[in-house]
Amino acid sequence: MKATFEKRAARRKKMVVPLKSLPVGNAQATHSAVHTLDVSRLGAKLGAFRELVEPGDVLVVQRQHKRAKCKVVWVREIGPREIQVGIEFLGSAEGFWGLPLEDEDAGVWVSEQL
Repeated sequence: MKATFEKRAARRKKMVVPLKSLPVGNAQATHSAVHTLDVSRLGAKLGAFRELVEPGDVLVVQRQHKRAKCKVVWVREIGPREIQVGIEFLGSAEGFWGLPLEDEDAGVWVSEQL
């Protein structure tokens, strides 16, 4: 096993939350049903994307009645038509996840890779 170190600006919390996603600037686009894999006060890792998005794309994500604009930071194709996306909120998204996400554990995280 190889240990890797990642510097995080905000603590992540594993949490699956259904969302709707809509690309900004595409009048013909429709909402996509996606979900979170983990969340932080700055953004999230999303799963269940079926259409490819690119880093730098801007999306609107909706959780219940709350909406937030975000930027795609990274994209990873997990399998055929299964794409994970890292997003970062553009502007304040205070309270978007509906729970407090403090940064007391932010910093360097160690993970084991096989």
